[in-house]
Formats: sequence, structure tokens, C-alpha cells
Amino acid sequence: MGPGEGRALLAAAGAYFLLLAGYYMLRSLREAFALEVGRDYIASLFYVTFVVMLAILPLYWFVVARLPRRWLFPVIYSSVVSLFVLLGFGMATDPGNRLYAAVFFVAVTSLNLFIVSVFWSVMVDAWRSTSAQRLFGFIAAGGSAGAIAGPLFNTLFVERIGPSSTIFVACGLILAAVLLGRSAQRLEALTERDRLDPDARLALPVGGRAIDDLKRLATSPYLLGIAALIIGGQVLGGFMYQEQAKYVEAAYTTLAERAALFARIDFSVSVASLAFQTLVVGWVASRGGLKLALGLVPLLLAGSLALLALIPIGSVLIATQVFRRAVDYGLFKPTREMLFTVLNPESKFKSKSLIDTLLQRGGDSLSQALYPLVAGFGLAGVAWSLAGVSLVMLVVAVWLGTVFGDRALHDDTSAR
Repeated sequence: MGPGEGRALLAAAGAYFLLLAGYYMLRSLREAFALEVGRDYIASLFYVTFVVMLAILPLYWFVVARLPRRWLFPVIYSSVVSLFVLLGFGMATDPGNRLYAAVFFVAVTSLNLFIVSVFWSVMVDAWRSTSAQRLFGFIAAGGSAGAIAGPLFNTLFVERIGPSSTIFVACGLILAAVLLGRSAQRLEALTERDRLDPDARLALPVGGRAIDDLKRLATSPYLLGIAALIIGGQVLGGFMYQEQAKYVEAAYTTLAERAALFARIDFSVSVASLAFQTLVVGWVASRGGLKLALGLVPLLLAGSLALLALIPIGSVLIATQVFRRAVDYGLFKPTREMLFTVLNPESKFKSKSLIDTLLQRGGDSLSQALYPLVAGFGLAGVAWSLAGVSLVMLVVAVWLGTVFGDRALHDDTSAR
């Protein structure tokens, strides 16, 4: 580890801890509020979320093109927090309002991508690809520790203090993440002696035009490959979300019971994700390269889904959902972020935001549109179809890993 790199790593991991602790407190509530609106409306909520993303993304591009890098964390996160504070007050005054529940679901589902995407955009802008392969797993592990703390807080306190107070606590944690995030941004800039002066670089906006970014995505096989991999993952998640909702709706009856269950699921996912990030990601990526680390994701998913297809019962469904999400957050997320480190700054912020937000939520909408085609086959049929999707993802992942390796080698050679 280079001089000063340790402090930057601790600050980044600490910021991600606070960020995901706050987010996962909101996420557990989101799942419960979705069932308050009604399971029959889940697909509609995802469609509304996609429309909201269409409206938000151009505004985000406008801000990123003009705002200095150092102000991205505070400006974007404070806007998100303000929205949730207003929702918290609304729910406190009218706790049974289904409209507030629907707005909360859409807000968490759409804005969480900006919360996470902005964080990783700043990280991939700050760290070189060689450092990212060594350290992104540990930064992600800080997030997983936060993703353990958030659901644990909800498990212990949500039934005591209520949803609104939980929202306010989550907002406080997200604001605290801003301070550490800015610190990590500057500390890592100071370690790169061959780069532009850190104060001057952080004062620069990303620049560029939205139309250029759309053209870049449409004409870059590398970016299209990343997009395809993410959309495939969203199809998996959307189908499993519907199957999970069926089971939970039948087995649990009250909002508090469902919120506690989803908190336990999130807690289990976060513990497993932490194990992947600390024990697997860095070790596999540094020894076998990103191609092996990225390709391992669809292999593990295909195996777990095949097991679910053979034993299609509720308990195995929940266990498979926990494992799928753990692989997604613990292995897929950090390795996927590494793919962006070999791109230019505009792509790191704008192309990444387009893929992480609009296309990801487009994948959600696609999954909801496709789900009725396989729902009639039962849980086993859904699981077999998703195992097939995982094998397609494997081919894309191996190709992306190969291209990344070539680009990273070129970057390292150019830096010498």
C-alpha cells in the first residue's frame, strides 16, 4: 500500500459504511411499504420508478457537467436527504397513507441508485485500476458492514421508534457519510503525485454534453457489455422479488412482521457480502484477474438457482434470495465497479450513471414485463429460466474481463 493510501482507504470505507447503513434502514422499510401498497401494484411501482429515472437523469447530467468534483457528494446527498425528511414528517402525521407508502417506495428505488452510483463514480475517478483491484473489495466491505448495521438497527428498534424516526436516523447517517467521502476524495488525490494538483483537479467539473454520452454508450461494445450484464442481473432480481413477495404476503400478515423479516434478510445478505468482499474479491482479482472474479458471479448464481429449481419451497427460496443478493453486492458490485476505472472521467460519471440508474431501472421494468410469461411455470420453472440467464451472463462477463485486462495493462504502461 502506497504512502497515504491507507488513510484514503479508511475514509472511503468509513463513508461507505455510513452511506449503506442509512440506505439499508430505508430499504427494509421500502419492502414493507410495498406490501402496504399491495403486491398487485409492485409492477406498476417499478414502471413509475423508471419514469422518475427518465426525469432525474438529465438533471443529474446537468449538475455533473458543471459542478466541481468536490461538491458532488454534498449537493446530491443533501437533496436526497431533504426528500426523505419530508416523507418522514408526512408519514408521522398520516401513518396509514398508501400514497406516502408508494412515494417512499419509488423514492428509495430510484434515488438509491444515485446514492450508490455517485459514491462509486467518485471512487473510480479517484483510484487507478491497479489500486482498485487491490482495494475496492475493502471499500465495499465497509459498505457491507454498514449494510449489517442498518438492518440490525431496524430489527432492534423499528418496532419501538416507528418508521418515521427510523427515516430521520438514516438521513443523519447519510449526511455524515458526506464528510468522510470528501475526505477520502482528497486523501487519495494527494497520493497521486504524477496527477494534476489535487485542489485544482477537484475544482474541475466533469464537463461534456449529455448527447455525447448517449452516443458513447451506443457505440462502445465495452459499455454495452457492462449494460447487458447489469440488465441480466436486474432480470434475475425482478423475478426473484416477485416470488419472494408471493411467499412473504402469504406467510406474514402485519407491516411490523414483514419489516422485521426483511431486516433479517438484509442482515444475512450483508454478513455474507462482507465475507465475499474481505475474503474473495481481492484475492481472486489479484491472482486470477478480473475475468475470473467477474465470471465467478454468474457461475455461483446458476448453481444456486438450479438448486432452487430442484427444491422449490419457501425456505429454499429465501435462502437463494439471500445468496443471490450476497453474490450481487459482495462480488458482482466491486468487480463491476473496477470495469469503469479504465475509462475517461466523462464515462466514469455520466456513462456510469446512465448504466447504473436508467438502464438498471429499465432492467427492472423489463423483468416485470417478462415475469408473467414464466410465472405460470411455478417457482421451479422461474428458477430454471434464471439459471439460463446466468449462463448468458457468464459469456459476457468473461469477454468484459478480457477487455479490461488489456486496457488496464495499457494504462499501467502509459503511466510509467
